[in-house]
Amino acid sequence: MSYSTEFRRAVAAAAVTRLIAGRRNLDAAARVVSKRLGNVVFPDRKENDRIRMLLEYRKKILAVDPKATGTQKVLIARYHYDQCMKWVADNNLKPEESSDLLVQTLLGATQN
Repeated sequence: MSYSTEFRRAVAAAAVTRLIAGRRNLDAAARVVSKRLGNVVFPDRKENDRIRMLLEYRKKILAVDPKATGTQKVLIARYHYDQCMKWVADNNLKPEESSDLLVQTLLGATQN
């Protein structure tokens, strides 16, 4: 199964957010997620570019009002991000554990 670009980026951003909750700083969290995902989220980019783009996309998603309506891609990404965070909260997952599961979701989808 192939996930949309918005979904992949939103899940990666949620994984970064969860690592921050585990007391990592933002750059370190983005580096960990980017290394694990490789080219899954931002294909054909160097690692530092992927990290920068992931942080920028996360910032862009979080700037959107979650109650906004429309079909813009960033609104779709915000919806997916919020659903990831809700799933983590509903299941009382620890930061590292939830980040790992989110990353594994994306990696598993690319291997099928």
